[in-house]
Amino acid sequence: MLQGTHRLNLDSKNRVVLPAPLRRELPEGELSTMVLTTGRRAQWLQLWTRDSWKGRVDEIYAKFDSDDEEAENYIRDVMASADTVDLDKQYRFVLPDARKKEIEVRKEVVFIGMRDKIEIWAGEAWDVYRASREGKQEPPRTRGP
Repeated sequence: MLQGTHRLNLDSKNRVVLPAPLRRELPEGELSTMVLTTGRRAQWLQLWTRDSWKGRVDEIYAKFDSDDEEAENYIRDVMASADTVDLDKQYRFVLPDARKKEIEVRKEVVFIGMRDKIEIWAGEAWDVYRASREGKQEPPRTRGP
């Protein structure tokens, strides 16, 4: 299971290494190419293994009627946000300039393990988020009984 917080800096070529504690939780065969998507409200990015991403896409297609225009627009937005990233032998990948700009990364990124995916935040944005959550660790209401 993916979990934990890991702060890293981009190198001069906009590369960042996938943190070892997260890497150890991923299947070895899934570490050469991963899928990078836009997170909710475009505040962060999400990094998925190909299998996890396929599962997520299958869930989305099963949940929505593709004949519904709003559903089709949502599916299109989700699919258009997905890029593949290749990891080198040191498990580094390039954070594309457009993605850096999208979440306003300067130098520092924060990886957050989120069970089946990894969030990538700009360091400054993560600090603001954490400050806003100070003293608010109560869980939300559950969906059902």
